[in-house]
Amino acid sequence: GMDQVKKAKADGLGEDDQKFWESAVQEATDNAIKKVDAALESKQDEIMQV
Repeated sequence: GMDQVKKAKADGLGEDDQKFWESAVQEATDNAIKKVDAALESKQDEIMQV
């Protein structure tokens, strides 16, 4: 995740590459959160029907 990007920067990763990878990690995180939220909403609907 972000810690690996920061470590890579310390090891010589360029600023442009750092920004690219930070953006990619953030996008993956956002997508995962959306999936979890959708699953949670679906499960809540299922529970409420019982």
